[in-house]
Amino acid sequence: MIPRQHGLLGPMLLACLCAAAGAAHAQTTVANALSRANRLPPIPARLLVQAPDAESELLVEVTLLGREGDALLAQGRTAGTPFSRIEKSRVRRCEFTLEYDLSAVAQALQKSDWGAAVRILSPVVRLALPYLDLPENNGLEPAMDLGMYMVASADREKRGAAPNADRARALKQYAAACEVFRQAARAQWSPLASLAALKRCRALLAQGLADKASEALEEVGEPDPGDLAYGHYWLARAEGLRHAGKTREALEAVVKSVVFADQDVETFPSALLLSAHCYRDLKNAHRARDLYYEVAVLFVGTDWADEALEGLRAVMAGNQTLQPEKTPLENVFFNVADDMNELAAELIEARAPTPTNAVPETKKE
Repeated sequence: MIPRQHGLLGPMLLACLCAAAGAAHAQTTVANALSRANRLPPIPARLLVQAPDAESELLVEVTLLGREGDALLAQGRTAGTPFSRIEKSRVRRCEFTLEYDLSAVAQALQKSDWGAAVRILSPVVRLALPYLDLPENNGLEPAMDLGMYMVASADREKRGAAPNADRARALKQYAAACEVFRQAARAQWSPLASLAALKRCRALLAQGLADKASEALEEVGEPDPGDLAYGHYWLARAEGLRHAGKTREALEAVVKSVVFADQDVETFPSALLLSAHCYRDLKNAHRARDLYYEVAVLFVGTDWADEALEGLRAVMAGNQTLQPEKTPLENVFFNVADDMNELAAELIEARAPTPTNAVPETKKE
């Protein structure tokens, strides 16, 4: 929240901002700008702005109407307040009025209903996207959430589509997420900007746009170990390498995401899944089986678990794991001596979907 103790409110600040160039000229300039392609859907905001004397900060309540380069086009929220042109360099903090049903979002997330969460957030958060580069604004985190929910919804849509089916809706959702993350990556005042850029890379790969994803990844650059973006970077790089058919290199890259990212909840399950996919590509069914099993058990009730269970079914259906492995992974990685084939079979049976047309048995007398 922006504190109110910094100075004046509303019309007085707008008058100060317009005074140096002349109010009449400022009105004409802003009106001309708004008549061109700079107009955006209006969004109410409170701005903490450096005053013209550069020695104080003033608080103003405005409706943002558009942009002209680094200048904000705004109007005071008090009746009769003139238009104003506020330079971005003067803005110290921004608080948008983002009104949406928080409880409805929470309920959607509890049910993993990503589509519902997107439908609630999108109309509101989209209004703030053109302004996410404004320092210390409260729109960045909801935007990151929106992009994540869009990707999760697209992943589920893509996974549930029949082979060779039209996946246009999933691709459209990935594209929408890409735009959200592109805007969020402009927030260079926040460490979330680099995460947004990396998430955009992954959404590009999901659309099959490998060249664009590679270019975007090179622009981000490799972060240092311990950096917030470290796990995301190596996961994105591993996905790109696998997409290019470089499976062993992908496996080497994803290990860095698994081992050095402090088991980030946003990357750890995806990295384990990618490792399983790579082992499956390399015909190492035993290791693929064990990793799919671990994800399905560790993240039960999530989309990660559903995807892992699909992979586990496919691996076990080939009966390749019935042959003994030279170096059993359960003894090396998980430090257990259980029969993994037996455990995997039990899990598949326990998680088997109930047929929708099943008729309950009638108890015999």
